[in-house]
Formats: sequence, C-alpha cells, structure tokens
Amino acid sequence: MTQAAQRQSDWSPDWATHPGEHLAEYIEVRGWTQAEFARIAGLTPKLVNTIVKGSNPVTPDTAVKLERVLGLKAHVWTNLQSAWDLWQVRQNERGEASGTKSWLAQFPIKELKARGALPDTRDEVCLADSLMVLLGIGAPEAYKAKIGSLAVQHRQSKSKTASSHHVFTWLMLGERKARDMDLPPYDEGRFRQAVAEIRSLTTEPPEVFEPRMIDLCRVSGVALVFEKPISKTCLFGSARWFDTDRAIIQMSLRMKSNDHFWWTFFHEAAHILLHRGRNFLDDENAEGDGLEAEADRWAEELLVGVDRFRQFKTTRPCSAAAVINFASGIGLHPGIIVGMLQHAAVIPHRNLNRLKVRFEWNNVVVSE
Repeated sequence: MTQAAQRQSDWSPDWATHPGEHLAEYIEVRGWTQAEFARIAGLTPKLVNTIVKGSNPVTPDTAVKLERVLGLKAHVWTNLQSAWDLWQVRQNERGEASGTKSWLAQFPIKELKARGALPDTRDEVCLADSLMVLLGIGAPEAYKAKIGSLAVQHRQSKSKTASSHHVFTWLMLGERKARDMDLPPYDEGRFRQAVAEIRSLTTEPPEVFEPRMIDLCRVSGVALVFEKPISKTCLFGSARWFDTDRAIIQMSLRMKSNDHFWWTFFHEAAHILLHRGRNFLDDENAEGDGLEAEADRWAEELLVGVDRFRQFKTTRPCSAAAVINFASGIGLHPGIIVGMLQHAAVIPHRNLNRLKVRFEWNNVVVSE
C-alpha cells in the first residue's frame, strides 16, 4: 500500500451526516414531494419521512432502491449510513467518558505523542480511542483482561520505578511493528541457523549487523524489534509469542555497551528456542529463576562454550591482550568477553571497559 493510500485509509473525520440529509436534497432537486418519491421508489411515505429526519437508517434493501431511482450507487448510501452509525457510537462514548482522564493518566501519553504513536491533541476521548487501538482493546475495562492474556513471565525487579502500564505499552509498541512485518510461521530449525549466523556478526558495526539480524530473524518467523525505551520500564528486552506460531524479540537498546546488547539478544533467543509458548521480560537489577538460568546457560554455550569459558576463567585473565587473544580464537568481539568476565566477578567492573563498544541511538562510539 502506498503512503497516500495508507493516509486515505487511516483518515477518520470527526463529523458525519445522516444519509437522510442527502436524500432530502435529491428529492428537492427533482421537485418531488416525499410522498411522490415514496411511490416511485416503492417505499412507504412514513419510511421516507423518518429517513429524511434521521430517525431511521438506510438499510441495504433501501439503498438498492435509492440507487435505481436516483442513480447514486447503493454502496455510497450504505457507507454514509455506516459512517453515521460509527460517529454516533463515538459521540455516545464521548458523553460517557467521565473516567477517561484517570485511565489515561496511567500511561506515558506525552512520550507516545512524541514518537507519533498517539495524535498530538488534548482531546481525551480521541487520545483514549487511539490508545485503545495501540493496546488492542475494545474498551478501557477490557485492559485488565488483555494484560492477563499476555501472561508474561517477569523476572522479579528490584526497581521501584517500574510501571506495569508503561511496560505493557512498550510491549504493544513492539508488537505493532512485528505485525507489520508479515512474518512466515516460526521455523525452529531456520531460527537456530539464524542465531548461529548472527553470532558471527558480533565483530561487525551496527550498519552491518542490524539489518542482517532483522532479516535472518524475520524469515525464521521471529520479529526482531528495536523499540526505544519509555519511562518506568527498566527493561533490557522481551521474548514472547504474539501469535500461535510467530514470535518477537523486542530490545529496548537501554544497553549502553555491546556486551549488554549481544548478551540480551542471545538470552532472548534462548527463550524462543527453549520455552516455546511462554513470554518473558528481562529487567535490569532483577532476580532470575530456573528458566532465566537455563537461558543464560544456553547463551553462554553458544557464545563461548561453557567448558571453554570455565577453563579461561581459571587463568584469571586481567590483560587486554589475553581477552583479545581468546575472543579472536572463537570469533567473538572482545567486549562481550569483558562483560562476561565482569559478570562472573573474575575482573572488576571498572577494568578493560575500553575493549567494549559504546552504543547510542543510530550511532556507535568507541569508549575511551
């Protein structure tokens, strides 16, 4: 679909007219009375009068008769009626929106406006309607059920600033992008091959690895989505199933260095491969469980080999040369090895950080 066609399909005016107004104009132009028109059209005078007054709808049967007499296609009449009916529903909702402001207050409205996910308006009813579209719910009271249906396994966060509403919103931002990718059904074998190839990209710059990662995952039935973090989320990434046979790995790029970035990706990939049908969120400063430990072991085995890394740690590597030599031997970026050594408390977190690559949005700078 072209951008112009998309804009046209998304256009939704905040006004509508009942088709009876148009019918009244046609009757007047033809010089008929309502009774005369009713006889010609095979309708009752009462029905014509109530349609003109807007108290009766134009049904498909009536629309066909109007087409035959007036020449305006039946679908135009039914479209006018449909637009009127929808507008009436929205007007009724506007009159009943007493709790809209408090419901909206739970969500990061300003941030969503800033990234174009919500319209830049103060109209609370319009904002609520757009937010419900983003969240995939039919009414605010359905929000709780939608959260429950997602059934995300959450590492227990130690952060007091996290908000479940902000987290869910961030997830839905990613899911919206995933659904636009037109993914094929998930293929486990193909995804395993994709992850193995992605491992070889850790030494490449983002302009090389990012599009390749996305494409390799996409053809495997996994949407890889980089979604800028929003406030009160404290998330590194998420792995979940948004359809029965389609998955998404969503990364916040909150990670400031390449070791965090790559570890997050392979950890989430492990969840997809090991825990099909389950949904996971990974927080910063959070405590894991058995499934998280299983994903960590899988990621470590793929990246460096559990036994190989255990042996390397026993050498107490403290020099950049030792890390670079080990990383080169297994085809991995040395910054990843530094991060793993720091996490294992083999070296202090302040040591060898110059071997890492620092990431910024749409930009990469090497740390000093």
